[in-house]
Amino acid sequence: MFKPFFNAGWTISDIQHALEWRTTPGLHGKEAWGALPQHDHETQSYIDYCRILRAAILHRMNQWRTATGEIMLSRSQRAAAASNHARAAARAATERRAQQAAQRPQLRSTASRGAAAARAALAAARRTRACS
Repeated sequence: MFKPFFNAGWTISDIQHALEWRTTPGLHGKEAWGALPQHDHETQSYIDYCRILRAAILHRMNQWRTATGEIMLSRSQRAAAASNHARAAARAATERRAQQAAQRPQLRSTASRGAAAARAALAAARRTRACS
């Protein structure tokens, strides 16, 4: 029942998430599934209960398949892909800023160099005062 999902890289946590949450909001806008069917000892045989429970689980898991029957990305796989994408975007932005800084002409005036030297001297004086 779950083997194709595990083969697709799903984890136990992903299976649990799929059993508890819909892929899209349902008819009444609910994103969470209700509870799985419970065994009614008075009206159901145990075999009937197992059949009903299996059908409910299969129905919920099949909601995580595409129209062609392929298994969708799990929650953890989507999170990992989003994290990789964000890291790649941050790395590209850092490289872009570094290239822009390298291409930018060095326009540091004597005043800005003097201000930087003054800030460094003040920081050194504060450090020596804090140590004593």
